[in-house]
Order: sequence, then C-alpha cells, then structure tokens
Amino acid sequence: MIIQRLELYTQKLPEQKSFYTGLLGMPLIEEADDSFTVMAGHTRLTFKQANESKVYHFAFNIEENKLESAVRFVRERTRTLSDGQEEIFRFEDWNAHACYFYDAAGNIVEFIARHNLASQAEGTFSIQDVLGISELGMPVEDVPEVVRYCREELGLDPWRGNGTDFQPVGDEHGLFIVASLDRSWFPTQTQAEVAPFIITIAGSQERRSVIPGYPYEIIISRSAIE
Repeated sequence: MIIQRLELYTQKLPEQKSFYTGLLGMPLIEEADDSFTVMAGHTRLTFKQANESKVYHFAFNIEENKLESAVRFVRERTRTLSDGQEEIFRFEDWNAHACYFYDAAGNIVEFIARHNLASQAEGTFSIQDVLGISELGMPVEDVPEVVRYCREELGLDPWRGNGTDFQPVGDEHGLFIVASLDRSWFPTQTQAEVAPFIITIAGSQERRSVIPGYPYEIIISRSAIE
C-alpha cells in the first residue's frame, strides 16, 4: 500500500507551512491562498485551511538505519515526545523503532524505522531520508466493521493489531491505523477523534470510496506520482 497523496486540514496554515518547509525542510511543491503541498519521499502531503481544529496521527517511514540520528534531527528543531522514560520506542511485534513529535497544529507525527525494510543508507539523517507517509490514523466507533469494509471493498488486509479496538490494515509500506474513538494516540493522552482526510493510494483499479459514516475519502489510483 503506497500512499501517494494525503490531504489534511488545519486552522494553522501559516504555522504548518513554516514547520514543514522551514523547520523540517520538506520541499514546497505547490501553494495557494488556502493550502500548500510538500514532498515527503514518495508522498505529496497537503494541508488545507479549515475553520476548526482537529488532531491527526500519521507516520513517515524513514531509512531504517537512521533512527538515532533522526531523533537528534527532531531534537534540534522541536521536542520529542516521551512516555516519561523513553523517547525511542521499540515495537517488538512490528520489528520497528520509532520517535514522535508534535507539529505546529498539535498533530502527532512519527518517524518510524521498520527493520523488515532494511537500509544501507550512509551518513546522518536528513529530510531526504524520509521515504514517504506510511501510517494514517483512522478513528472509528466500530473497528471490526471498518476493517471488514477495508478488506472487502478496498482489498486491504489486517496487519498485526488485536482486531477489536486497534487494527492496522495494509502493509509496512502503508497502513490505516483503524482505532477505537475511546483510545488515545500513543505516546500521548490525546484522544483519537474523527478528522476529515483525502488519501490517494496506488492500486490496479481506479476507484474512489468513502468509509461509510465518516469523512474519510480514499482514492485508488493507477497513476504513478511524478
């Protein structure tokens, strides 16, 4: 599951532009009065102006051998998030390490190094070591029902998870983190909430789908991103 494009909404458009293009250094590729787009590896990430504040959780895959220098990169620009003890988190079942930080709008952003996607990239971490967006939180009331929809209608299979209140679907290149609305986003106490998005993923058949009952629009595209 390759995430080609992701469109999110924010009340803090100028602050978000400054954060992603200035602080993190992602290339600005499009801009309008009410939106901007940066290139994050193979993913075009767009923020659009909104009238209300919503919190998202999303993750970037990075070169898997550069997590420690990625943490230093984040620390030099903003603070990393901690559970009170750790700022680098090990996920045994996922064979991955990750760090987290807030962006300018309070979204929970993750850099994740997936060791099943081994890398021999040299040097210290730079923004060019971001490979693309690999996770997007999808809070819902009924996790099994939405997981079933993703499998039957979108062809996305469950991956790890418990099948009840937390169930990723997709694969290590791209995952929807289908989570119950009564959960908070790790490693924070921020409650998961419904927040609209438009996402484009690569697929063999063109189609557009909306998760029933939610403002979650999913586009499957056969076109390679340029």
